[in-house]
Amino acid sequence: MPEITPLVSGQPQGAYPLVPSRRWVLLGVVAGLVLCLLDLGGGFLVDRRSANISGTLALSPVLTGLGGSRRQTVAVGALAVAAAGALVLADGVPVVPGVVRTVVVAAAAALAVVAVGVRNAQLATLQDRRQAARTLQAAMLTRLPEPDHLQLTSRYLPASSGDQVGGDWYDALVDADGCTVLVIGDVTGHDIHAAAAMGQLRGLLRSYAVEGGQSPAQVLRRVDAAVERLGLEVLATAVVARVEQDEDERRTGARRLTWSNAGHPAPLLLTPADGGRAARTRFLDEHPDLMLGVLPEADRTDRTVPLPPSATLLLYTDGLVERRDQSLTDGLADLGRAAEQAAAADLDAFVEAVLEARLGGAHQDDVAVLALRAHPEDRPRPAVAGPGRSRPGPPEPELG
Repeated sequence: MPEITPLVSGQPQGAYPLVPSRRWVLLGVVAGLVLCLLDLGGGFLVDRRSANISGTLALSPVLTGLGGSRRQTVAVGALAVAAAGALVLADGVPVVPGVVRTVVVAAAAALAVVAVGVRNAQLATLQDRRQAARTLQAAMLTRLPEPDHLQLTSRYLPASSGDQVGGDWYDALVDADGCTVLVIGDVTGHDIHAAAAMGQLRGLLRSYAVEGGQSPAQVLRRVDAAVERLGLEVLATAVVARVEQDEDERRTGARRLTWSNAGHPAPLLLTPADGGRAARTRFLDEHPDLMLGVLPEADRTDRTVPLPPSATLLLYTDGLVERRDQSLTDGLADLGRAAEQAAAADLDAFVEAVLEARLGGAHQDDVAVLALRAHPEDRPRPAVAGPGRSRPGPPEPELG
């Protein structure tokens, strides 16, 4: 069943460090103990007053403040101040130098506590902004339609990095002509502005595409013109694909896929071979056009291929094929192999297998995936490919 993966799925614990870690407390305490031992041990080699290093205990609360809470930093700071005073007394340091060294430790502890408070406030603000962007993204992720004998499924995975929000999105609808329209896109940027721009662009695409009576290239041309007229500062790549079928094709069970590509990674089409489930893979990469938002008068080209029964179409964003340790060519080749190996699985299992093969448990960028399978129309309609034009939708994603 098509689903929206929760926006925080795959997010590593601690990637957004508002929860303090006890290891910083341990680090501060251990550092203090080591310094105390060095001070006491130095007293056996030279004059105890000369060997006194109590002032260096300021390091303890500073280390704890790097990742600990305010309460933890205060506690370690108090221990450091007490230890510094004890060392001053034990080493017989004169009153004024002893007080100065103890005050230095106390001042360092106080500054560490203040720094922890400032850091937590900044992180809380950043988390609020990221949460707002995630909520916006959740509102933009489409509840997939259920066209007759066509099965759709989708996934959205946020970036593993806790400080990024992307502009990736997918969409699917049945237009006024009864054709199924698929959209995948990626707005440049990784912040709340990218998420907001994605929402504006998605709304334009959706409102034009649902009208019907126009090709994917015409839809993209209208979006480009609207972006210019409305003064939207947005750059994005996108693919709009339309599953078409006239009366003659409906009688024979044939379908056509018409698409237009605005600078986006090429869709992947898997078609049957030797009577089996999809086995041949082909990237629909015929000269993509300019991305959206660059030139309102940019040429947009439609291309059409047959969509045979049991064919599978995979639309995806660049996070699925781009990695720092791999070229784009190798990433696309790996995607093709993974898709071919998983082609015999049902559509949801197919998507999961491709994501696992390409991403494993981590990914630097967010990833959106939209997949379609064309079931044969000369057989009973599968439960996963109907019965309605649109599904009520999955439960709302869990956020934050």
